[in-house]
Amino acid sequence: MERMKKTRINDLDVEYEVIPRKVKYPRLEIKTGFLKVIVPEGYDGADRLVEKHKKWIYDRLCRLESSRQKARNRSLNLERTDEEFRHLVNDLVHEFANYLKVDFEVVRFRKMKSRWGSCSSTGNININRYMIHLPYELIEYVVFHEVAHLVEMGHNKRFWNLVSQKFGDYREFEDELSIYWILIRERFIDVAKN
Repeated sequence: MERMKKTRINDLDVEYEVIPRKVKYPRLEIKTGFLKVIVPEGYDGADRLVEKHKKWIYDRLCRLESSRQKARNRSLNLERTDEEFRHLVNDLVHEFANYLKVDFEVVRFRKMKSRWGSCSSTGNININRYMIHLPYELIEYVVFHEVAHLVEMGHNKRFWNLVSQKFGDYREFEDELSIYWILIRERFIDVAKN
């Protein structure tokens, strides 16, 4: 099976890689501006899958390009110390846990390559150490997002309603996080790969 393929979607030439894996269902991934089509081994419908989801692919690639353009006007905070960051996050976790009337177990900090944070059903909150470079309001938003998962684990309507009670139009925060993720990748993650 040919792994690298090309298609045209509206005004974009889209290159994509078909990756067979031991998965049950096919899926599309666009993380760094490149389309990956993950398919079950022996699956021959990758081209049909791309065709079926052309609008989603196009919208996602356009949003990513827009984020890249906007990233040129943003800068990372390189002044905050690790101690300041940990103190800030721990204070916010306690504040938001009180606000939402939930308990948590522990807050851990680690470098993550695909998410800003996570929360387990057992109350463990993981925070991406790269967040140290974000503006305060984005750190606040991510911490609230993770603590809110102690109320509702999924990203469903109830969860987003909860987030919007504190942050209004959360989509603006999500867009800003995408913009800053580009800067983080360029400065720390992609450089480490080379």
